[in-house]
Amino acid sequence: MQRIQLDDFLNYKFLSAVEYAPDGTHAAFVVSKADLDHNGYLSWLYLYDAAKGDVRQLTTCGQEKSFVWLDNSTVLFPGMRDSVLKKRVETGEPWTILYAIDIRGGEAQEYARVPAKVKKIKPMPDGRLAVVCEVNNDMPNPHDYQGEEREKVLAMLREENDYIVGDEVPFLRQGMGVQNGLRSRLFLFDRKDGSLLPVSQKWANVDFFSVRSDEIIYAAMPFEKDKPLMYSCGVYCYTLADGSVKQLLRDDVYRFRYMDYLGDEIGIAASDMKRWGPNENPYFYTLDHDGNLTLRVKNEESACSYVITDCRYGSGSADFRHLDGDVYYLAGKGGSAVIRRLNADGTFEDLTDENGAVDCLAVTRGEILCIAMRDTHLQELYSLKDGVLRQITHFNDWVEQERTVSTPEHFTFENDGYTLDGWIMKPADFDPSKKYPAILDIHGGPKCAYGPIFYHELQYRANHGYIVIYCDPRGSEGRDNEFADVIDKYGTIDYEDLMKFTDECIARCPQIDTERMGVAGGSYGGFMTNWIICHTDRFRCGASQRGISDQVAHFATSDTGYRFPMNQAMGANIWEHHDAFWNGSPLKYANRCKTPTLFIHSNEDYRCPLQDGIEMYTALKYFGVDTRIVIFKGESHELSRSGRPTHRIRRMKEITAWLDKYLTPDCG
Repeated sequence: MQRIQLDDFLNYKFLSAVEYAPDGTHAAFVVSKADLDHNGYLSWLYLYDAAKGDVRQLTTCGQEKSFVWLDNSTVLFPGMRDSVLKKRVETGEPWTILYAIDIRGGEAQEYARVPAKVKKIKPMPDGRLAVVCEVNNDMPNPHDYQGEEREKVLAMLREENDYIVGDEVPFLRQGMGVQNGLRSRLFLFDRKDGSLLPVSQKWANVDFFSVRSDEIIYAAMPFEKDKPLMYSCGVYCYTLADGSVKQLLRDDVYRFRYMDYLGDEIGIAASDMKRWGPNENPYFYTLDHDGNLTLRVKNEESACSYVITDCRYGSGSADFRHLDGDVYYLAGKGGSAVIRRLNADGTFEDLTDENGAVDCLAVTRGEILCIAMRDTHLQELYSLKDGVLRQITHFNDWVEQERTVSTPEHFTFENDGYTLDGWIMKPADFDPSKKYPAILDIHGGPKCAYGPIFYHELQYRANHGYIVIYCDPRGSEGRDNEFADVIDKYGTIDYEDLMKFTDECIARCPQIDTERMGVAGGSYGGFMTNWIICHTDRFRCGASQRGISDQVAHFATSDTGYRFPMNQAMGANIWEHHDAFWNGSPLKYANRCKTPTLFIHSNEDYRCPLQDGIEMYTALKYFGVDTRIVIFKGESHELSRSGRPTHRIRRMKEITAWLDKYLTPDCG
């Protein structure tokens, strides 16, 4: 068998967005892979036949990244197969072309042209489409003009691309670029005349919405010009008969994780953020049409799947579903993500075990489909019937059949009264009589989690001759609210957990060469890498990626707005509690650092802006520490997961070369 290669990810298949047809006889999902020739990604729709239990490819163009079922036999998806209209879009005209394909046979046919950038679609019983569209309230819409005036508007829009103008907080958004004035607004699209009828407010973002024959319910997050972006949503009901809107739930209390019809009422998973801040795990509620909110059941546990890996691609699908009064959702459990059901009687039940991570699910009577990563296997489609989980697809079987995949060894350890999960991944062809260099890897979030699932970068390091160690310190996903609470504690209890974990690994694995240990991490893991190199000299080198170094500056530069940094520092601002922000900044302690460190950053990272990497890099240069910075143009915070394939390869080469320079593993 061959060792895992740095560029093997180019051949992995990534699955996402599984969804049943209304009658449950078929389901569709998206399969994607990297495309080195065009330095991007290709995506196709695949079809699952529930009766036969088999899968076939439905589309072939490689552009089909999302879809919706129009009826039991028709799939609707956005695309751009018209070369003339494609050029018009490139010059600034907002258009989305929708194509329909019959699963019984035939080619995809153009179904509709929507004069806007469509983000979400739900078919209406009357033949219209409820669509969430990206609308720029600060700019004229070229569709409102004709002839010469239209050309003037398009010329103005092209000119505006040379500038970034902001009068909102935030005005830049991670992965989306300039967002000033942009809102995700809900409309009704009439295919007959191509019209868009506004449903939601002009200055609000709609994320959750559901349709019935007589109404639409939606959750809208207000975002006014003179106020920062809020976390909370209000619930509204739009009556189709007269176009009236009734607010059912105020918009300044609850942060939503889910909202949908639940029988005659509305089911909601949300938190009021009063106890544990914006990342608080949600309670489950019901809301009636008179605006009465009733607590259905309290929940302190994780209600999402944040087990991280660099082997996913695609927008996924909703991770909450309902059927016959029951709510099905993904729940973090230690280093795994399971399918959990909230039964109609208010009890919880786990339907899958902790052997991996479920990424998305679809539910019909008698069967649940899910896309999951089991053991050390990459994503596949699975069917859950009568309590038995069966693998349906085999896109990625070749990896374990042809490559030396290292199995992470799980163990638990105690620190400060908490039981924590950790993993040791030993090199391929591990020889217990030898010593090996080791890498402590730290995940992002902090409310994310590592687990036993396949992680290409970590597998490559193990195949390259390193012992890789990683854990879920306090602040991670997969436990209750108290465990995840690190508000105003960054660099304290989490640092203690990571150092205790490192000691545990050394005790459990004497093959670790303590003179050749490195530390690496991204995002929050980059912050912790920055923190660690300034608080201990036990690591020979570090690789810090997209990490925060200056909490004072982060208060005013991150696309989270200033609400999130304030929440993480006792609800205060940098003027009232400057010391709290500065004391929590790795930059403050850079004069202590002696650890050679590589910094990786992207120039369009608005979550942890580029300045954080430059500040730490400059500080280490100032104090004479060996350092290097690599900045990736045109990339965002997601470089390591969905960046351009050539950039992902270069990033891994840079990190590998830096670690090898100081730790020189035995690569066999």
